[in-house]
This record gives sequence, C-alpha cells and structure tokens, in this order.
Amino acid sequence: MRTSIEKIRRAELAEAALATLAEFGHSGTTVSRVAERAGMSQGLVHHYFKSKTDLLEVAMRQLNAHSREQVLECVKRADTPREKLYAVVASLFPPDLFERGFAQAWLSFCGEAAFTPSYARIQRVMFSRMHSNVSWYLRSLLPGDEVASAARTICVFSHGCWLRCALDEDPLDREQTIRQMHGLLDTLLAAPEV
Repeated sequence: MRTSIEKIRRAELAEAALATLAEFGHSGTTVSRVAERAGMSQGLVHHYFKSKTDLLEVAMRQLNAHSREQVLECVKRADTPREKLYAVVASLFPPDLFERGFAQAWLSFCGEAAFTPSYARIQRVMFSRMHSNVSWYLRSLLPGDEVASAARTICVFSHGCWLRCALDEDPLDREQTIRQMHGLLDTLLAAPEV
C-alpha cells in the first residue's frame, strides 16, 4: 500500500520540528523555522497542523512510535528474561537519538509539559509504557513486591541520563550510559534470580 502524500509531509514536518526544537528550544521553535527547515511554506505547515503545539505533539507521538519499534527489535534478539531486560534498558537510548541536541529537545518538551496538557499526556504515556516494559521483565527476576519500585528506579535513572546528556558540557556517550544503567540493574538484581 502506498503512503499518502499527507502522511509523508506530516512525517517530514514532524522530523523538522524535532530538529528545530533541538536547536532552538521550545520558545525558539516557530512554524516559520520548521517550514524553512523542511523546505516548505508556512501555509503548508498550517494546512497539516493547527498550531505549533499540534505539530510538536505529533512529532513526539512519532518519536514514541519509533521508540516502541526499537524496544521490540532489541528484545527480539535476547533470549533470557535478564537479557531482555538489559535489551529494553539499552533501547531507552537509541543510537540515532541519544545525543546532546536531541536530549535538549526532549528536555525542552518535558519542561513545557508542565504547562501544556497534551504534552503532559504524551509524557505520561511514554513513562507508563517504559515502566510497563521494564516491569514485565523484572517480574521473573525479582519478588513481586519489589518490581514496581525497581521499575520506577530504572525509569527515573534513565531520565536522569537524558537530562545529563542535555545539560553537561561533556556528557557520557551511549555506551558509557548503558554501562551505568547495567550497573544499576546489577545492583537491583543482586538478589538470587527467582
């Protein structure tokens, strides 16, 4: 089945919006800048999106779908529950996205989520999915009463890694970050496996 021109244009504009967000932050991301980056007119952007908020919401939803695919790909290549958990955690830092510019875009979006209900809803969905994915594999590795707390610790720690990637002058690279995350998992799973 062929992809419609509208879907292609919306995807291109969402990608341009994320790149603009990474470069200019939320307040500096304008429809004009997104249109220029995408090589389209402002009128065309407004044809596909009601507002900057609508455009950034779609961009983050597109990113969320990409993230879901990454998790599934990583887990497919793992065998044991522990390997699958490590794969899920590694997928939280996609190689094509875990860099300073994108981390700054994510941080800018998160900051704005405190004031924009539709952004907050996307953040809740993303965090809930991450928590659910991590919890699923923890269930076979930890006693039931420890799963929720361990999953939240992993999710919060991963958010901290993204925050440091956005703000540090010389942030950890992806491999260093994954090693730190695996160190956290080793600590949390120090009890004998169930």
